[in-house]
Amino acid sequence: MILLKMRFREIVGWLFLASLLLSAVLWGGRLWNTAVVYFGPKSEVQIYAAAPGGGLDVVTVKIPSQQLSAETLWQRLQSVSQDGRPALLPPDTSLLEARQEGSTLVISLSGELVRGQYLGSNQETALVYSIVNTMAQLPGVKSVQILIEGRTVESLADHVDLTAPLEPDYTLTAD
Repeated sequence: MILLKMRFREIVGWLFLASLLLSAVLWGGRLWNTAVVYFGPKSEVQIYAAAPGGGLDVVTVKIPSQQLSAETLWQRLQSVSQDGRPALLPPDTSLLEARQEGSTLVISLSGELVRGQYLGSNQETALVYSIVNTMAQLPGVKSVQILIEGRTVESLADHVDLTAPLEPDYTLTAD
């Protein structure tokens, strides 16, 4: 009788483990699309988030070396910028295009970057250089040209000239 009870417990335990395994298999496809585990080499990069009063907050992140691209840096910049702080980078701004021309990275951003917000000179400088400093870390990039909706604009708010590529300025970190 005791042997039968032990056997029953063991069978129930195995059935429970089998049901967990089946759940993992059924849900696994959905989970793997959201959680990425990468064991290859990683690059350490700095994400420069625009501080509301001006200046840049620097956050160091590790990105798998094979995924180091303008798109990945843009996603990280957006997530760091929205991470529990007032943000100058509008959350609905998207990266429309990124292409490298020599040592210049040309990026086209959606119009949400300039719509609906007033930027003083310190805020505009911080916002522009958060993008430039973050993107200039890509291999071979020495300057960044910012376009809005694929077109050259004079500035975002009449303070920083965007008609030519900008080199990074790492002295703008917030204190």
